[in-house]
Amino acid sequence: MSQNTTHPARRPVGVAHLIFGLIFTGLAAMWLIGEASGTDVPDLALGFPAVLIGAGVVGLVAILVNQRRARTELVPAAATRALSDDTTILHTEKDES
Repeated sequence: MSQNTTHPARRPVGVAHLIFGLIFTGLAAMWLIGEASGTDVPDLALGFPAVLIGAGVVGLVAILVNQRRARTELVPAAATRALSDDTTILHTEKDES
């Protein structure tokens, strides 16, 4: 019995969802650290920009990965090989000396 193993199409990463999820998780972690250690909000002020910068860096990496995947999916390797092997010589000139 033959198994039809087709791989589902890859979906691009939802960059906005990823960034907002990281921001929410970072802010929740900041709140948890503040509650656990008993520190005030001004003492945690450096953590907020760090969360935003970290989420931004991860978002940029996700965008680059999505672009690279989209570029490689546009022209599969088998198609490029088939195009390069299909060369037809229409006319050759011979030197008649």
